[in-house]
Amino acid sequence: MNKPTRTLLQGLLLACVSAGVQAASMDASNQEGVSAGRSANGTTSADPDSYFENYSSDVPQRALYSDPTQTSSDIDVQGQKALTESDLGQTARESYVNNPADKLSYDSDMMKYSDEIRSNANAITGVNGSQCVAQELNKTTYTTHACELANSLAQSCTRKATIVTTGSREAYSTQLVLDARNIAGQKGDGYWMIYNFVVPEDGTISSGIWELLYPKDSSWHGDRLGYSIRAFGQQFKLKINNSGTMSISPQQVTKGQVITLQLHYDTDGYYEQTRDGIMRNIASGSNVFRMTFPMQAVRDTVRADLQWTDSCPADMGDAVKMSEVCSEPGETRSVTVSGQAYSLYSDCWGYTTQWNLYEDDTNTCQAYIDDPNCSEGTRTCTQKIGGFCVYNRLTYQCAHTVKSTGYLCGSEFYCSDGSCAAMQNGENQNFEEAVSQLAALAAYGENVEGIDPNQVTAFTGKGMSCRQSAAGFSNCCKSGGWGQDAGLAQCNTEEKEIGTGKEKKLVVKIGSYCSRKVLGVCLQKKEGYCVFDSKLARIVQEQGRRDQLHISFGSASDPDCRGIKIAELQGIKFDRIDFSDFYDDLNSNVKLPDEDALQDRIQSDIQNSLKSGEQP
Repeated sequence: MNKPTRTLLQGLLLACVSAGVQAASMDASNQEGVSAGRSANGTTSADPDSYFENYSSDVPQRALYSDPTQTSSDIDVQGQKALTESDLGQTARESYVNNPADKLSYDSDMMKYSDEIRSNANAITGVNGSQCVAQELNKTTYTTHACELANSLAQSCTRKATIVTTGSREAYSTQLVLDARNIAGQKGDGYWMIYNFVVPEDGTISSGIWELLYPKDSSWHGDRLGYSIRAFGQQFKLKINNSGTMSISPQQVTKGQVITLQLHYDTDGYYEQTRDGIMRNIASGSNVFRMTFPMQAVRDTVRADLQWTDSCPADMGDAVKMSEVCSEPGETRSVTVSGQAYSLYSDCWGYTTQWNLYEDDTNTCQAYIDDPNCSEGTRTCTQKIGGFCVYNRLTYQCAHTVKSTGYLCGSEFYCSDGSCAAMQNGENQNFEEAVSQLAALAAYGENVEGIDPNQVTAFTGKGMSCRQSAAGFSNCCKSGGWGQDAGLAQCNTEEKEIGTGKEKKLVVKIGSYCSRKVLGVCLQKKEGYCVFDSKLARIVQEQGRRDQLHISFGSASDPDCRGIKIAELQGIKFDRIDFSDFYDDLNSNVKLPDEDALQDRIQSDIQNSLKSGEQP
């Protein structure tokens, strides 16, 4: 330990006795580690059990890698499965998809005016004296807007092959039987009969028995007739209808190895004729020439096959398969079992598949996304696939800045154009809210006037659908780009009408469904919508019928876009409905008099009154 460290420890010891105890414990642990390292110097093996609690050399991960020559392992497959199936992997993926980054625009009025305030700080605060300085005053008010946004959710999945084995290699007891009847004999030099046997399997043989028999007359031993046998480097003479022990040292034999047995007729001459006759008798079974050895063999029942593992999450919903490519080209791979290598060839060892679970669409949020003066407020997930949010209801806060000019004299500001008072009072949306509610009731009255109350016609919409995603197909549920995106040319009239309705905020999304499925795989998805004729109809249907009365719009494949009944209308609380989407239309249709013209008119009326002697 170096000097500065010891000095620090000494100071800590003086300050806290417990810290000194911990330091001593650390020194002892450090020394123990040094000793353990020295003991494992290549000549002495350290015992992990003595240093680590609950140590085990037999862990499940050992199965992922078993031999230095192994070329097939599913360690990467298991890693992909952990990413898609484990709690930690799912949390990381969900956090990435469900929590987009906040947007900060330097083009917004607020940021620009902040820079102006900073650059004119002296004039604003009056630190340069009490002289009056021309100054521009800005006031910002905020409006809140609601919209819906779809998030793109694509899934890249892998399908990988690994070699798996079944069965085992095990030792068992059997016999190696070398029976001359089972093979064709050969004629050797000196009238020897030669029989070459091929060993059928690996094993170890030991001393066995030999047999030279004449079954038709088992008691006849040939009198003067004699024979010779050669095998395993030994040669001995015998009589027919005899057997005996072939003493050999235990030895390893391998599958395909050749073992040769030889037989010779020794007496009475006529060697050629007798040899040929004996060979015919052995082939027919009249004579038996056989050796039998006990054998310890290895039974190999191992069978190697390919096993495919998918890394996709269990919940894929109605994902559309977009593409699949071979990401691991074909080759021969092997695994080792009990020292024996097993190899297999595959044209492809891994595929990468792209799935589309959901298409992104800004829907009615695009105008606020493009406006640098609008920022996202709240985000509520209304539809999920697994743990991933694919559809959100958002609120945006939009800043509206009003400018006024005046003079800053010391710490006092004097308005020069009269607009400062309006800025001070701020904006009040109560008028807009009240007019919106009256407009909604008036629109309802126009729809049901003179009609049987039991018939539903007020705020009625149309059920429509659009193709959301399919392999090699554009998204016909987009909310914009119909005039620029060439890929949308193949979309039909109904789909274009839905897109136009989104831009005008006339649609309510019901949901999505698989419209075409083959062999359990979704090939095309559609989205169902209710499309209304006006914003008022959409707002009342969405926030009144759906959110307050909880009357469903049906299913994505069969939308229910009926109108609202009179009894249902009476149950809607209009003061809880947000009509902010309607304000733009309302304001654009309200014709206010020109301010300058109004002032000129007032001044003219005053002057005329003074000339005539009338009181204003």
